[in-house]
Amino acid sequence: MKVESWQGINGKLIHNGQKAIVVKDEQELADQDKLQDRLKQEGKPIDEVRKALIKNTVKRQIKTDPLKISSWFNRHQDSKNAKKTEKLVSDKPTHQYKQIKNEMTFFGESFLEGFLGFYGLEVDNALGRYEHNLHVLEAQELGQSEKEYYLATSENGRVKLATDPLPSQQIAEEQLNKFYQHEPEEMQAEQIQLRTSEDDGKEE
Repeated sequence: MKVESWQGINGKLIHNGQKAIVVKDEQELADQDKLQDRLKQEGKPIDEVRKALIKNTVKRQIKTDPLKISSWFNRHQDSKNAKKTEKLVSDKPTHQYKQIKNEMTFFGESFLEGFLGFYGLEVDNALGRYEHNLHVLEAQELGQSEKEYYLATSENGRVKLATDPLPSQQIAEEQLNKFYQHEPEEMQAEQIQLRTSEDDGKEE
């Protein structure tokens, strides 16, 4: 069984190459038999679990500024609902959702639908940004102390390694910083190159 951790993501992915589960508590890693059983009973396809793991953290980090929600309603020619956003007291989606549900007589069904549409878009955009950027990926065989570090992306739950194994997390982070310190034109050229090589890979 392998353990996988992504930079900035809460929880670890435990997998056997096909099926995976998420472990939130570091202590759970000590009981390999229990993990093996969980993997057998609860394991789902690895790409699906990896995508859900990343999406859950990304969702929790999102802030929905009432001003942004207001301008979203205005772009959809809905000035009545845009005005109602002034009454939102938080920029946390879960708090806003609860407030809207509790004050349905004021906000109304169309406001709730609009809010959920806006929030869904924000989640998709944030997930897209995470998936397109390189991150440090830590991988190890469960029960072994040796860890490998890579620069990688996870698009739709599929891992794409950008480097060979790197000797330490510090070196991986330095490589990542170097990559993102390139001139913007170089970065754009590299991203275009990366996309075209990915497209070539899809045709095979």
